[in-house]
Amino acid sequence: MVHKLALFAASLVAALTLAVALAVAGFAPAGPGSAPTAPTAAQAADDATSPPVQVDKVYVAAPPPQQTVTIHKVVGSSGENEAEAGD
Repeated sequence: MVHKLALFAASLVAALTLAVALAVAGFAPAGPGSAPTAPTAAQAADDATSPPVQVDKVYVAAPPPQQTVTIHKVVGSSGENEAEAGD
């Protein structure tokens, strides 16, 4: 029972630590009444004056061909292992 209580307390501490760290980093969860904000006039003007983006093709080297490994097992006619047959 003590272990279950300790595990529960540790999970609460971990969740609280994660929540505080995310809030400090600016990733706090939004409240139920918050809505996304519209872009400001400065952002809209910046978007209108920025040049269009040109996307270039990126070529990646082909992966090496796959190798096939074949295993041939040889079994004696008596069905026994050869190492055991000499004993």
